[in-house]
Amino acid sequence: MKAIEVITTARLHLGFYNFLESNTAYGSIGVSIDRPVARVVVKPSKDLVVNNFTDVKVEDVVELVTSKIGISNIEINIYSAIPRHVGLGSTTQLSLAIAYAINKLFNLGYSIRDLAALLGRGLVSGIGTAAFEKGGFIVDSGRFLNNNKILHEPKKGDDLPRVVYWAKLPRNWYFITIVPMNIQGLSEREEKRILSLPKKPPIEFQYELYKTLLLEMIPAISERNAKKFGKALTKIQLLTGKYFSRHQQGIFCCKETETIVNLLLKYGVYGVGQSSWGPVAYGIIDDRKKARIIMNNVLRELNNKGIKEYMAFIAKPNNRGATVKVVG
Repeated sequence: MKAIEVITTARLHLGFYNFLESNTAYGSIGVSIDRPVARVVVKPSKDLVVNNFTDVKVEDVVELVTSKIGISNIEINIYSAIPRHVGLGSTTQLSLAIAYAINKLFNLGYSIRDLAALLGRGLVSGIGTAAFEKGGFIVDSGRFLNNNKILHEPKKGDDLPRVVYWAKLPRNWYFITIVPMNIQGLSEREEKRILSLPKKPPIEFQYELYKTLLLEMIPAISERNAKKFGKALTKIQLLTGKYFSRHQQGIFCCKETETIVNLLLKYGVYGVGQSSWGPVAYGIIDDRKKARIIMNNVLRELNNKGIKEYMAFIAKPNNRGATVKVVG
């Protein structure tokens, strides 16, 4: 019996370069990383069968996907999943993985972007959808407001933020990624409430973001200069955190994430950030041995401070999209 396997990976949100200008709301920067991984296999069945071989909650995602697509005579096997609500883009990747497998199994003809819109993804950011589609380093266009102050959910694929810049990141760039224990980022409902009504910051604030992205971060990729990239990343992250500080505990979501960021800098990473609403924190370095030493030093100090990690790993850029194949 034919089955479709889809494997996709986590993403890190690197911040925003725009918040509100010329009827364009937001504008995201992000990167696909090679771990953690979501692996899903879907095959025909008389009834809906869900086999979840992970400890990640998936019921709401399965319900959303099957109800929106209108197909439930399938068996969904989830062999691995990205932890949810920690800032790694799990919900988008899992929902697209299941939906795209169904799409291929029944030859429904949806594009990835159409599926994302159908599933309610891409209200603010197109990074998750683009990461599923092509991986790599991504800058998206933001959303056009059409003289409306309120941002509404996309109705079709064309409503999603478009990729305006894409590049492969060097494979010898490493992201030290740490998630503190027992902390979650904002729920999607809270996020929608906050982000659906974008506020315009001072023009000098936005200019600094534009300048940092265009004159520092993007050139650093073509130059393969991880130090320059990291410096630009930190600057964009601090500005993004300042913009959202009224909705979280300051520049970062919580004291645990702030502590991780400071320790990463202390031990020598080139740049740092919080992905989405956290609590995941990350730092970039261009040497795997150094990355391992830095991560171990940070984890040791966190333990001394009474901060436990939920997960910690070293990721490389993932410069391709989800893999899809027929199995069985």
